[in-house]
Amino acid sequence: MEYLTVKEYAELRGCTERYIRKLIDEDKLMVEESWGNRGNKGLNYQIPLASIEPELQAKYRRIQSRKENAGKPKGRKPILLPDVEQMAQSEREEIVFWQNILTEWKNYKPPGKNRKEATDDFVLYLREKYPDITFSERILYRKDKALREHGPAALVDRRGKHGKHKKAVPDKVFDVFEYFYLDQSRKSIQLCITLTELEIRQHPDKYDQSLLPLASQASFVREVERSIPVPVLKYFRLGEKAFKDECGNYIERSYDDLHSNDIWVCDNHTFDVFVNNGESEKPVRVYLTGFLDVRSRKMVGWYVTDAPSSDATLQALRRGIAAYGIPKRIYSDNGREFLTHDIGGRGFRKSAKTDEHEPPTILQHLQIEFRTALVKNARAKIIERAFLEIKESFSKLFEGYTGGNILERPERLKAIGKKADNFIILDDFSRYVDTFLTGWFNKQNHSGTGMNGKSRDEVYAACLYEQRLATPEELNLMMMRTTRMQTVNRGVKIKFYDEDIRFYSDELIMQHDHEKVYVRYNPDDLAQVRIYDEQDRFLCTAKQQPKLSYFASKDEVGERMRENRLLEKTVRAYKKQKGIEADDELELIMRKAESNMAAGERLDPKIITPIRAVDDNYEADVLAAAVGGTIEPIDWTEALERMEKAKKE
Repeated sequence: MEYLTVKEYAELRGCTERYIRKLIDEDKLMVEESWGNRGNKGLNYQIPLASIEPELQAKYRRIQSRKENAGKPKGRKPILLPDVEQMAQSEREEIVFWQNILTEWKNYKPPGKNRKEATDDFVLYLREKYPDITFSERILYRKDKALREHGPAALVDRRGKHGKHKKAVPDKVFDVFEYFYLDQSRKSIQLCITLTELEIRQHPDKYDQSLLPLASQASFVREVERSIPVPVLKYFRLGEKAFKDECGNYIERSYDDLHSNDIWVCDNHTFDVFVNNGESEKPVRVYLTGFLDVRSRKMVGWYVTDAPSSDATLQALRRGIAAYGIPKRIYSDNGREFLTHDIGGRGFRKSAKTDEHEPPTILQHLQIEFRTALVKNARAKIIERAFLEIKESFSKLFEGYTGGNILERPERLKAIGKKADNFIILDDFSRYVDTFLTGWFNKQNHSGTGMNGKSRDEVYAACLYEQRLATPEELNLMMMRTTRMQTVNRGVKIKFYDEDIRFYSDELIMQHDHEKVYVRYNPDDLAQVRIYDEQDRFLCTAKQQPKLSYFASKDEVGERMRENRLLEKTVRAYKKQKGIEADDELELIMRKAESNMAAGERLDPKIITPIRAVDDNYEADVLAAAVGGTIEPIDWTEALERMEKAKKE
């Protein structure tokens, strides 16, 4: 740490040492005490340089710098001139101006006058011709010498352009300022200046306190405009998307190699208009789901809805296909209404862990290649520009125009109020949209790339090379919605607007109960659905089985019971339809039992062991009585022979 003596500090302040000592005695000045040695005895005071006023610190450093540089030879620094190509147009014009002046001066030789007199006359001539420019003999000789020694670039007046002036905001200070300012919280310049000052004051070991006090807010504003590139400001204060949209490189595409219906791009647009949807007491803003042909920029299919959904997407696509044919490709963003499993597939949302069978999507049935935009890259879709034109040319025509944000909102909305009855009805608004897009938007001349000033309709017709068509029946079949795989359990069901609707048929129950199937259906006609197996094979159709109310009539209940009995009758007739006939079950069992008894039972022991009584006192008459006869001797030899004979037989 650097210290000042009382004398040095008094010289800086321009006062006496006595006054400084008075400030020390009154504790108005920070000092460190020390005792002198040898000849300089007594109490001495040292004043820390960092504790005095910032302007005095700067003054002290200037004095020290002059002392250090005193006596050093001042060498001439080489002149570093920029290349002519790096100069501004005004600087190049200044070079040409002085070259012409010097050439004219050298050629100026009035008769009877020497060089000095001719130069004086030429200077007077220049002052009359260019009264706003200072001319003198010395300036002419200096410019001529600069041209000869350093070339044309030396003719430019470089005063104030060397960039070596002392900055009002030092680089170290501005680095701290940028840390706070380049943030998406978008802090004000004044707040960032305050934070910068606090940071410097609280870290004296890191920052030289002579940097304080800071410059004015105007100085920081100028430094921001001069030093921070616009892309850096966009990226750090507004975010990556703003940087890409406003500063990123724009890739211009050629449309000459495209034909109509090659690519349709689709997206949703929120109308900046309040409408009455007939359901809410308050007005609502509705949406446009649109398909735009890339080659012609023609709006080919659209649908107005109060909530974007996959059904609205299909409605817009169906209208476009019915009017102009099936496109080869569709390009969209990553919205859920497009990345539905049965329309365009789940895309990046599809889980790699599941092995569930994925039925063909609607776009696959239509043989349409489907692409999605990069995330946060909506600017790649030209339909965004079409939506902006719709806002400017259509939405602003309505009394209920709301503006895209609070700053654009017309003041008249306060007078109209917030009741839906004060705004246009949704059905009428939809008809206006149809008329505007068909009769105005598509017929306006377009100045975009490849349009040649023609209307969208004209370019579409001129560039239509191939039109892929389908009959209404085939189109209805290909554009059916598809459920996920489900197990047949007393029929099948689909979820429609958060409600389960069940479908049933005798064939489905009899032939495919508890099998895995998926269902295809038309949202506009839910009377029946089509059933497919895991190999995408058509199985059968099933009709809707609506729920019965608790207050259903006797006839309604009877009709449902007749349907149930029909299945029972079908089941009962199963064996008869097969022609199956057989004897009575009991008779079959008894007949087999008698056959088994008649065959007898044969035993074939390997060893026969006779067992006899061993009591010698056992009375013979008792044994005889027990076996029903008298006791006679047993001939075992004869018995064994008979057994061997029977075994051979």
